[in-house]
Amino acid sequence: MSSTTKDVEVHVEYADQQNINKFARNNAKLTELKEEIETKRKELTSLSDAREALDELAILSDIPTAPLLVGETFLIEPTEDILTSLDGRKTKIEAEIDDIQSRMQTIQGVLSDLKVKLYGKFGKSINLENDEE
Repeated sequence: MSSTTKDVEVHVEYADQQNINKFARNNAKLTELKEEIETKRKELTSLSDAREALDELAILSDIPTAPLLVGETFLIEPTEDILTSLDGRKTKIEAEIDDIQSRMQTIQGVLSDLKVKLYGKFGKSINLENDEE
């Protein structure tokens, strides 16, 4: 026995199209924010690695300065200044990550509301799920 599926035509009104467009924009923004947060997390890892290496250098030597790469130039800076700079940058990135996560939660709430509306009207005629999830 073969099973046949019946295609059901659903009339898409202007308001529905606006909701679909809003969903698409917010979904794209959410994807951007996920990529941005991943970049920030990699930067945090690099900063942690740099701090760890600098701590080891300070322990192993009595030299109060360390080379700091700025662009293509090494500057000799006091170790404490470099550590303070690294800690400040780490704190700033962590705050940026928190802000991004807050924005992501807001967008996810909007997407959830739109999913309820759109699936309620269109049922299985519309696919709002990401392939990657």
